[in-house]
Amino acid sequence: MDQTWRDQMLPASFRGIRFLIPQASVPVGMKVQLHEFPQRDKPYAEQMGKQAQVHRLVCWIIGDDCFERRDKFMEAVQTPGAGELVHPWLGRMQVKAGEAELTHDFKQGGMAAFAVTFYPDTPLKFPTAKVNTQQQVVKASDSLLDSALARYKAAMAKVDQARLGLARLRNSLSGVYTVIQQNFASIFGVFTNLTGFVQSLMNAPDSLSSLFSSYFSEFSVDDYLGNDSGSTYRGTVAAATQQTEAVASINTVSQAGGVDAAAASQATANLVQDALLVQIALMISEMPVTSQPVSSVAVPSVDQQALQPISRPDVPVADDVLELRDNLNEAIFDASLKADSDHYVALNSLRQTLVAHLTAVATSGVRLVEITPPETLSALVLAYRRFGDATRATEVVQRNRLRHPGFVPALPLQIAQR
Repeated sequence: MDQTWRDQMLPASFRGIRFLIPQASVPVGMKVQLHEFPQRDKPYAEQMGKQAQVHRLVCWIIGDDCFERRDKFMEAVQTPGAGELVHPWLGRMQVKAGEAELTHDFKQGGMAAFAVTFYPDTPLKFPTAKVNTQQQVVKASDSLLDSALARYKAAMAKVDQARLGLARLRNSLSGVYTVIQQNFASIFGVFTNLTGFVQSLMNAPDSLSSLFSSYFSEFSVDDYLGNDSGSTYRGTVAAATQQTEAVASINTVSQAGGVDAAAASQATANLVQDALLVQIALMISEMPVTSQPVSSVAVPSVDQQALQPISRPDVPVADDVLELRDNLNEAIFDASLKADSDHYVALNSLRQTLVAHLTAVATSGVRLVEITPPETLSALVLAYRRFGDATRATEVVQRNRLRHPGFVPALPLQIAQR
């Protein structure tokens, strides 16, 4: 048998002190500010949010022990802080007792009446500290650059320049020179070729450290990535991934050709490797930690999108960011195994800050999911059906390395979750 409304009512109490309620009121609805203007007949009503749930209760304490329970209830409403109010009609809630008035009536012997106002207990939200992982990465990269330049100068100071051979250094540093060509365009312009690079090291070894110091004093991530890098996240992740592979490729160099040649080659490779890590860190520091995007319910038609493409926020693909994080973590760890104690601290600090920041960036991104189209169709149709955005067809093609955007096979594909 279904319960009646009387059966569903709860026994009223505050801080465990029971009472009866003949009536109760609480404001509902919205706060409204009415604006009336001179020489205008129609006012403007501005909604200012929901009204505060302030409960005004009439509380009766009845019985032979009413005075004893009256004193306990009076103590309860005069106690600072929040307490539990059991409202017969609205249930349990945390409130703070406000104004109260006690009434006795000789004609109503054995009863004490309270008129009490209860205010909602909304905890104050205090400011909380939030770690700026982007700035931590920048500071760690600056420290690594200073340590790298100092380590290079100290190592080259121990090298006997007379014992260096041009052919030996050319063989050892060919891979390092290729990395400089690919990742430091402005420095590459100073050297005509590998022979010129090696001769510069033999004649003026400090020139390389000076070039890197000057390079990073004017380094700009926007200028380096340029306008052809795609989205903020996609272009940065692609460039950082390529450079992380370069970091691992020059972790060690050939030790043939004598002690001095091996020492000079390794010192040069270490400096270029550290410079790559600094450049990667500066690029990654520009990747913001964003909030999760809110998907739109209304999906424009393809015709509408052709006239006005959908504008959507730029968010990272979490899988790509996490893969970069793991590869970069491994590359820096390997580089730190051959570092002295001071430089190890700088490398490890950079590794930790990069891992923390990339983890935060990935948290704000979207994950990849695997889908299989029911039939062969175009990337445009697939993108529209999946995302409601036909312009994302290029994203589907690039991620899955499809041969032709007009023919997406009915095979498993990797695409963004949303």
